[in-house]
Amino acid sequence: MHETITVTGGVRIGWANASWPLAKLSVSRVTLSISAMMLGTYTFTPDQVVALELYGSIPFFGGGVRVLHSRADYPEKIVFWCFRKPERLLDEIRVAGFLPQASRTALRNRTGIPVRWTPIISIVVAWNMLFLLDGFVPWNPPKAPGPFVLLAVALVFAAAFASQRSETVQAWVLKPGRSVTEITPALLVLQLVCGFMLIGLILFSFFGRQMQLGT
Repeated sequence: MHETITVTGGVRIGWANASWPLAKLSVSRVTLSISAMMLGTYTFTPDQVVALELYGSIPFFGGGVRVLHSRADYPEKIVFWCFRKPERLLDEIRVAGFLPQASRTALRNRTGIPVRWTPIISIVVAWNMLFLLDGFVPWNPPKAPGPFVLLAVALVFAAAFASQRSETVQAWVLKPGRSVTEITPALLVLQLVCGFMLIGLILFSFFGRQMQLGT
C-alpha cells in the first residue's frame, strides 16, 4: 500500500531560492508537489516527469533532488533539498509509488533566459538615471535618498507586478514561446525586496523630516 510523504526543506525554482524550512515536498502515487513560501506551488503527475535526479551543488546541504519535467509553464530548474540524504529521499519517493513516466523526448529545449534584453536594459538605464537625478554621483558626498530614488524602487516594483498581470507587458518582456511562469518566482522575490525597500525609504523620509522639524 502506497502512502503520501511530506518533507520540509528548501527549494530552488528557476532563479529564486527558498531556504529551509520554507519549502515542502508532498508525494503520492499520482502527484508530486513542491510548494514554497512566496514562490508558489508546482505540481506534477508521473507523465510530466522525465526523471528525478541527484543534484549535488546545494551549499551547506551537499545535495538535493532535481525534477526533470516537461511542463513548459514551469521554470526549467526545480531542485528540492532537505536534511535527509538525497538517495534516501529518492527511495521514499519510490516507496510512495511516484514513478516518472515521461520520455526524454518530452523535455523542452529552452535556450537562454526567457526575458528579452531590451526591457532589462531599459530598467537598468531608468534606475541609474533616477539615482543620478537624485544627486547620487561618485564625486558627491553620501546623502539621504530623495524622491527619485523612491521612484526608481517603485518603478522596479511596478514592472515586476505588471509582468505577472499584463499580457501587453509580457509580450514586451518575454521572448517568443516563453511563459511568464518561468520567471514568476524571481518576480515575486523582486517584488518582496522592492516592497521592503519602499517601506524603509518612506519611513526613513518621514522620521528624517520629523527629526529636522524637532531641531
